[in-house]
Amino acid sequence: MSWLTTVMLWAHVVSAAWWVLACVTMALVGTVLGIDSVEGREFVVRVVPKFNRANSAAAAVLLLTGVVNIYGAGAERRFHFSPAFGRVLAIKIVLYMMMFAALRASVSVERQLLAQAGGRASPGQAGSGRLAALSALMALMGAAAMLLGVWLVGE
Repeated sequence: MSWLTTVMLWAHVVSAAWWVLACVTMALVGTVLGIDSVEGREFVVRVVPKFNRANSAAAAVLLLTGVVNIYGAGAERRFHFSPAFGRVLAIKIVLYMMMFAALRASVSVERQLLAQAGGRASPGQAGSGRLAALSALMALMGAAAMLLGVWLVGE
C-alpha cells in the first residue's frame, strides 16, 4: 500500500467520523436545548453554521477520497470487483447522496432559524426539531456507511 493510498484512506475515515460525530452533537444539543432557550439560540447562531460548513467540507473530502480509494482498490484488483463489492459500494453511494440531501436541508433550516433569531421572533421548537431530526438521520446513515466501508476494506 503506497503512502498516498494510506493518506487517502485515513482522510476518508476522519472526514466520515467528523461528519457523523458533528451530526450526533447537533442532534443531541438540538433536542436537549431547544431554540426557545438562550443557550439554544446561541447554539443555532454560533455553532450550527460552523458545523454545517465543516460538514460540507467533510462531504467534499469524502467524495474526493472515496473516488481515489475506489480507483486504488480497482487498480489493485485489475478492476475486477465481486458482485457483493459492487452492491455494497452502491449502497454506500446511495447513503452518501441521502446524507448530502439531508445536509442541504440542514443548511436550509439553519438559514431559517438564523433569520428568525435575528428578528428576535420566537421560532418555536419546529425548526430546531427538524434540525435535530436531520442531524440524527445523517448520523445514522453515516454510521451505516462507515460499517459498510469496513466491509469493503476487508473484501
